[in-house]
Parts: sequence; structure tokens; C-alpha cells
Amino acid sequence: PAVADTVLKASNPASFTAFFDKRGSAPQPTTDQVGDPMLIFQENGKDEYLLFYDCTDHTDCLAIQFYAGYDLGRDVSLDVINAWNSSDGRRFTRAFKGADGSVSLEMDIATSRDGVSERDFRDLVGLWLLRKGEFEAQIGF
Repeated sequence: PAVADTVLKASNPASFTAFFDKRGSAPQPTTDQVGDPMLIFQENGKDEYLLFYDCTDHTDCLAIQFYAGYDLGRDVSLDVINAWNSSDGRRFTRAFKGADGSVSLEMDIATSRDGVSERDFRDLVGLWLLRKGEFEAQIGF
């Protein structure tokens, strides 16, 4: 019989910490500005951010989000952001431009109550890193 795959749940942030620890990504559990769980981890020598959403009293979260923010010190046009968001191949991510000119990229994952398998999450991490690299090239980061 096959060994059961580990299930990661937003309601159990420690499951993501263990995943990134096993990956060698030096995870650092912390909290965001509103007190919800947040995980900072390392990939390719850079900090990556995993935010937890749809939480009840800062626990029992149902979703996670990969997040990257960029302050380039120059303008990125809305045409560039819109081109990113309208591309079918990038439908799992979305880009934003803030009023201050900063840009960000996000990718949401609903783990709901039953979670996501470690194998599937590993693929989602790979997708995030691929799309993030493509986005950085598109904005000239």
C-alpha cells in the first residue's frame, strides 16, 4: 500500500512550517499586521511570504496566499499589470499596483477544511516561484 501523503491545512500553520523546514527553506512563523499567522521562508536566497486568510480569531484559517511586493522606485504602467492579469497562463496569480506606485503579486490557495496534499502543495510552490520569476522579468525587477 502507498504511504499516505501529509495534508497541509491553513487551520494548522505548523503543517506549512514543517513542509518548508523539510524543504530546507528556513521557515519563520510570525503574525501579520492584524494578528493572523504568517510564514516567512527562504527560496533561492530570497524571503518569501505565506499569509493566512479566512481566519476566526486568528486561528482556524481556511486559505493561504503567497505574496510578493515590489517598490521599484519607478513607475510600472497599468498596461503592464493588466497584461499580466489578462494572460490565461497566469490565471492563478494576480498583480496589483498601489496608489504609491508599488506593485505586488499574489496567489491564493483555499485549503478549506480538508487541506491540500504535500505533493500538490509542492507543485503549487513551484508554480508560485515560476510565475513570480516571470512577473519580476515583466516588471524589470
